Amino acid sequence: MADNEKKVAETAQASVAEKKTDAPAPKAEKKPKKDKVKFTDRVKKFWRDYKSEFKKIVWPSKEETTRSTVVVVSTIVVFAVCIAILDFLFSKGLTLLSHIG
Repeated sequence: MADNEKKVAETAQASVAEKKTDAPAPKAEKKPKKDKVKFTDRVKKFWRDYKSEFKKIVWPSKEETTRSTVVVVSTIVVFAVCIAILDFLFSKGLTLLSHIG
């Protein structure tokens, strides 16, 4: 256990010593330039990739689409009714408050 603690302390001291030195970092070697790809080749590759990804899409069935549409429309109707009821109650409440004062 003590050996592990010594190793941890030594690595911590070494990292602190590295941070304290103001020696400039060695410059990375320059990489050789890659051949420039033509614009038309890049466009062709884009469309090839696009078509291959498009084929991977799993489209929902007609039943799934119908079921999801019914859920969304019914949720919208429920929330619209709730908001309409709240709007009515708040307007009646404000009307009563204005008549009291």
